[in-house]
Amino acid sequence: MVDKNVVEGTVENIGGKVEEAAGYIAGDPGARVEGKVRQMAGKAQAAYGKASDTVSRTADRLQGATSHQPLPALLFAGMIGFVLGRLTAAK
Repeated sequence: MVDKNVVEGTVENIGGKVEEAAGYIAGDPGARVEGKVRQMAGKAQAAYGKASDTVSRTADRLQGATSHQPLPALLFAGMIGFVLGRLTAAK
């Protein structure tokens, strides 16, 4: 199922495109800028929704994997911990 943020972000992006086009037709630079801002906000919201959906699906898969195969789940968690530790370690 698609995250609601993806749908709302896409709608906001389309609304921004319409507003920008109307600004060009009317010769209103403020409307054009506002349309661009709405497009960017819509794209950001859609990206957030896609990322949220991906994380949710991955968590569901891992939850199912841990009940049947605990060793791979522990190894995966250990790898994530190792990578995060290396990324945040002071040099």
